[in-house]
Amino acid sequence: MKSDVSAGISPRQSFDSWAKFVAELEAEGVERVWVIDSQLAMKDVYTGLVVAALNTSRIGLGTGVTNAVTRHPSVTANAMAAVDEISHGRAILGLGAGDSALYGIGLKPQKVAEVAEAISYFRSQLPKSVPLYLAVSQQRMCELAGREADGAIVMGPAQPDMVRRQVEWIRSGGRPGVEIAFIAPTSTDIEDVRSWASTQARLMSHHKELPASLERFRDEIAESERSYDYSEHLSTHAEHSAAVSDELVRALGVVGSADECRARLGELRECGVDRFIFPIAGRGRADRWRRLRDQIIV
Repeated sequence: MKSDVSAGISPRQSFDSWAKFVAELEAEGVERVWVIDSQLAMKDVYTGLVVAALNTSRIGLGTGVTNAVTRHPSVTANAMAAVDEISHGRAILGLGAGDSALYGIGLKPQKVAEVAEAISYFRSQLPKSVPLYLAVSQQRMCELAGREADGAIVMGPAQPDMVRRQVEWIRSGGRPGVEIAFIAPTSTDIEDVRSWASTQARLMSHHKELPASLERFRDEIAESERSYDYSEHLSTHAEHSAAVSDELVRALGVVGSADECRARLGELRECGVDRFIFPIAGRGRADRWRRLRDQIIV
């Protein structure tokens, strides 16, 4: 199983601590770390990537994900080229339409055509050694990733009916070799997943049509949108996390016994997923990764 980690740098975490954490992930066999870009909730993503590059030698280093609004694409291209040079070719540009970084300052995500324009710019300006992954959820973004990206970061519920649909949309784009990476909040402890589930519930509120597996949660998903506080994005202490019930957390994430989690991940792989990205938040993240790896992934 190809395994990556998604993590943000909390304002309370020092960059020294961050350097140690990423070095531990590399030593523990993680293939890539995707660093969250959300300026109101996390420390600067590019500083984090440079610190990670200087303290590791193998692990892939991606923005997980950035957007083409809060920074002009020329600024992002310049930053990613620097990370790629410092890391000796390990940089990955993870791009999206914009979520908490934009909503938190009163802006809306980019339209699909605007994202396509940004991809074209990055293709012309970035070193060819930097692959481009697009964060996707709904149909038109999935299709765009399938046409123009090197990989797709699939956001959404860990439900096979939804994931199969997203994989089909991506593959319909026609570009050969597009890797499909699925964000998979996974734990035997439901509280490890609750914060991420509240974010996913809010994102699902933007879908005109919910998958059949989530239709019964429609009202709860709408409430998650109304109560979300972007200044506490992905915080394990966020008050808005209380808006999601245990049942919805289990539907959106991969939660249960170790055997149940392995079975859920297996079902998702059979839908066409090539790689899993495991988001890890809160304290003791290196230890939590080791438990995840040893109990579930192996």
